Amino acid sequence: MKAAPGKKASAAALGRRERGKLEKLARIRAAAHRLFAKQGFANTTTREIAAEADIGSGTLFLYAPTKEDLLVLIFQEEIGRAVDRRFARVPNAPLLEQVMHVFNALIEHHASDPELARVFVKELPFVDEPRHGVAQFVNQLYTRLAALIEDAKSRGEIAADVPSRLLAQNLFGSCFQHFQMWLSGSMSALEPNDERLRAALELQLRGARGRE
Repeated sequence: MKAAPGKKASAAALGRRERGKLEKLARIRAAAHRLFAKQGFANTTTREIAAEADIGSGTLFLYAPTKEDLLVLIFQEEIGRAVDRRFARVPNAPLLEQVMHVFNALIEHHASDPELARVFVKELPFVDEPRHGVAQFVNQLYTRLAALIEDAKSRGEIAADVPSRLLAQNLFGSCFQHFQMWLSGSMSALEPNDERLRAALELQLRGARGRE
């Protein structure tokens, strides 16, 4: 049965509206990215972001009511997708290589835009929760890392009594500490498969291995 002409028109109009929303969201995200990286989080206003995105301030608030929402929006879109891609193709390798494979996504993204990375590392740990969803992202990351650890247990790489989630948190904590040292200037830039991070992770995993 053919749909009535009016219904076809409504469906087409809805498609245009949705495309328009996605285009505005992309402009907002790109504008916030540029301004946060250029002048910092604290020095950027929502009014400036709206102007950069060529929309009204009222329209901006429909997509992201606060600067924190915008920061999380960028983080989840860029880093969230990069991490998802890495977990989708985790190599058949020892746990250390698998964890480095995932953390390399963070290293590569931060290296591509160190100024924005500084904003992420400085601001995101203090974003008001649970409304913004940062904790949800981190918890999901811990869960996925813990699943890799459980697989490593089944291979005999990690002792069976090691708390998988706690080890996942410690591994990410070490990675985050390296980001802080790099972005604060107290150590040189991280690179994919960085030997300093690898050594720190290996030290933690050494204590989690069963007795040989």
